[in-house]
Amino acid sequence: MSFVSYAQNFEDVMLWRALKHVQNGVYIDVGAQHPVIDSVSKAFYEHGWRGIHIEPVPTYAELLRKDRPDETVLQVALADAEGVLELNVIPDTGLSTAVDVYAQRHQVERGYELQQIQVPVMTLKVATKSVVGKDVHWLKIDVEGLEEKVLKGWDSKTLRPWIMVVEATIPNSPETDYASWEPILTAADYQFVYFDGLNRFYVAKEHVELIEAFSCPPNIFDDIELTGNSILCHGLTVSHQTREKELTAQADAANEYNTKLQAHIQWQQNQCDAANEYNIQLQTHAQWLQNEWNAAKQRIEDLSRNTGQLAAELNTIREHNAHAEWLQQTEQAKAANLAAELNAANEHNTQLQARAQWLQNELDAANSKISELNQLSHHWWVIADRLSQEQKSIYASTFWRITWPLRKIMQIAKWSLTLPVRTMKWFIRLPKRLGKPLMVWAMRRILNNSDMKNHVLDTLAKYPLIKQHLRLFAIRAGLINDETASDEQINIEVVYSLDMEEELINNLSPSAARIYAELLKRSIDARKN
Repeated sequence: MSFVSYAQNFEDVMLWRALKHVQNGVYIDVGAQHPVIDSVSKAFYEHGWRGIHIEPVPTYAELLRKDRPDETVLQVALADAEGVLELNVIPDTGLSTAVDVYAQRHQVERGYELQQIQVPVMTLKVATKSVVGKDVHWLKIDVEGLEEKVLKGWDSKTLRPWIMVVEATIPNSPETDYASWEPILTAADYQFVYFDGLNRFYVAKEHVELIEAFSCPPNIFDDIELTGNSILCHGLTVSHQTREKELTAQADAANEYNTKLQAHIQWQQNQCDAANEYNIQLQTHAQWLQNEWNAAKQRIEDLSRNTGQLAAELNTIREHNAHAEWLQQTEQAKAANLAAELNAANEHNTQLQARAQWLQNELDAANSKISELNQLSHHWWVIADRLSQEQKSIYASTFWRITWPLRKIMQIAKWSLTLPVRTMKWFIRLPKRLGKPLMVWAMRRILNNSDMKNHVLDTLAKYPLIKQHLRLFAIRAGLINDETASDEQINIEVVYSLDMEEELINNLSPSAARIYAELLKRSIDARKN
């Protein structure tokens, strides 16, 4: 079966030649742009492959989501560090770039309109976390001048595509520009195997068996079919479209003439049919008149013989007329009822249509909100991951390991300085710890003796604060069960937990405390928004 190529420069043909033995493979398309036109991944998608698309231009990202609903589409830019960058969007082209010099050149030389938008930035390592540990068979990078930064954000130890394809020329120019980023690939044990005039192809050292597939450019033995969107078919497509328009115009003119001719023939046929029908009606009417004349003659003869019979027939005719009038009135009433029911049905249909439109609007709004929340969730996930990496880098830093003895010394010194105070507190709290069992024993004896209990309650009534504290003490000790004390007990526990949290925060290192404070502030801001 022929291989249908969608790519701009037969990139998919070269990749398919090397990887067609792989079933349900995985790819990563950085700078994916349109899901069909000049797409390197479209042919692989049709053969059952799935992957990740990274496209910062909103229009193309949305087209990818609609065409590839079962794939991951990240609407972000890639670089060597996370953040935000200004993207120069050139509508309806694949020339959108974050390099201002390239964008201004396109505007001057070709008159393109520029639109600046702010887009989030991730590293290739973070963006491809979902495929870490899986075989990625090819990765394509087409970012209009940011190839070096994208490769600097790549972790070649955790993500090792079998084949990497990187655009190697200055945008919209045959001049090559790969000296700054190729050492990154060679240092990661990738071997250059093929240059197609636009892109450079590299094979990982662990898959050298694929190098043979790049020994020659695309040729007749690849059994290629091109789509109408291919730049190589542009002239043929334009010629075909022009000829198609001419034939369509001629067909429309012929159809219009044929329609007019058929309408004229139909008019003449209708005229003949009308004349024939009128002639038949005349003949029928003449026959009816003849029959009426014969019937009248016969009736006159009959009436002359029997006047009584004529009177009876006259009464019968009157009865028939009355019955016909009754039937007419009945039918008119039914028609009026049907008209009222039709109006009611139309009104109900209008209400149903309005309700359906409202539900559709609500659904669109809900989908929009879900999309917004997904992007916000991804944004916070990226920030949390960055903070986690920062904390890990602090714990893994040489300074942290070098200062370990100093931190231990400070902890010992702090413990030594607070030892007298803690010892004093222990001795101060000793009577309370020793007195608690005695207090429980005394309260149990009092509660078991009704006379003594009533006497103590009368005495404590003069001191409500002491009575309240003793009641809470008895509840916590399990001597009494009073549901009304739950709120006060909860307040005491909340204060205690806040004190414990404050103590834990005071024991954190400065870096950990700063990270905790930043996370707490962002959580509060997110709840406010």
